[in-house]
Amino acid sequence: MRGLVGLFLVVLLAGCTSQPELAASHSSPTPSPLASPLATPTEAGWDLDADIGSVIVLSWQGKYGWSTIAPLMTQYKLGGVLLFTPNFGGTPAGVNQWSDRLHALAQRQCLAHPILTMLDEEGGDVANVKAKWSPPWPSVMAKSGAAQVREYERVNGAGLRAAGVDLNLAPVADVRTNPLDDVIGDRSFGSSSSIVTPLVAAAVQGLHDGGVGATVKHWPGLGGAAGNPHVAIPTDPETLAQWTQVQLPGFQAGIAAGADEVMVTSVLVPGLGAGKTPAVFSSSVIGRLRTQLGFEGVIMSDSLSMYGIGVKWTLPQAAVMALQAGNDMLLLSNGDPSYEVSAIKAVKAAALAGRIDRVKLHESAMRVNAMRDRWGRALTPCPA
Repeated sequence: MRGLVGLFLVVLLAGCTSQPELAASHSSPTPSPLASPLATPTEAGWDLDADIGSVIVLSWQGKYGWSTIAPLMTQYKLGGVLLFTPNFGGTPAGVNQWSDRLHALAQRQCLAHPILTMLDEEGGDVANVKAKWSPPWPSVMAKSGAAQVREYERVNGAGLRAAGVDLNLAPVADVRTNPLDDVIGDRSFGSSSSIVTPLVAAAVQGLHDGGVGATVKHWPGLGGAAGNPHVAIPTDPETLAQWTQVQLPGFQAGIAAGADEVMVTSVLVPGLGAGKTPAVFSSSVIGRLRTQLGFEGVIMSDSLSMYGIGVKWTLPQAAVMALQAGNDMLLLSNGDPSYEVSAIKAVKAAALAGRIDRVKLHESAMRVNAMRDRWGRALTPCPA
């Protein structure tokens, strides 16, 4: 029973990249008009399927094995996977086995870029690898100061790298100011930007010191909102001035420290001019990362299968909307590979119909591929 309780805590607290969730009303694949994922060369010889595959992150429930996953990785040219404890048992050896399989597949297929193995390893109970090098809760790390946070994350990063992980979906940059928050809690470094800001930068630097990529999340900040987006899309009542003072500095610091990704979450932020559009689908909120912060890295959507999203949009709809809004990489996180494939097909149909900007899609793929080359396990060039 204790083990089951521990697993429940990980699933509950993994926040916006929790164990893949199945939206009850969308558990079956949506029929697609596309019969096959055959490559569709477009402008300047671009491979549409390769570009789409690059921006997709596949996740699956623990019951699905390599015999199910490998054909999908190959057929849809997927660029990354997000693993959770039930996928590999929570051990370094378990995640390394999956990483080795993905690396061998990429090598065998002569892929131009590695397949990224991703994990949530924030600290505390939100640690999908259970190892002695896993850090404590960020709220606990914060008590030791920036230098020690960097060291915690260096050790964490080195452990992840040795286990075959390329990219950590951490650190959390949210400043927790709302006591009714039901998703961030101890995942935040603190309740003031003066505490959180230097620690986010230290965490990014530490992960890089250890040899893995870093993802700052959850843009534009969940700490000021009541509730949990896994239950219903929350609303942050902060004004633009309050947000600028409280939530923004942590993201600025993480980006300045070299964060590879910024994850955009599902939260309503009317103070930022998004009205009733969740941030993950708001081009204006996402655009601030490029225009206001000068971020040139990868913008990743939070889980598009959170219940707050799933009750309003199917996964195929959410995938198209997220790309249209300016996300570079999609975290599908549904858990059902066949339903995630329906989202991939919907993206292709939208691109062919002109509803997704083909040039922007290619630019997103190039940003993702650059990150794959930086942090993925190097591939031996295939014979010409």
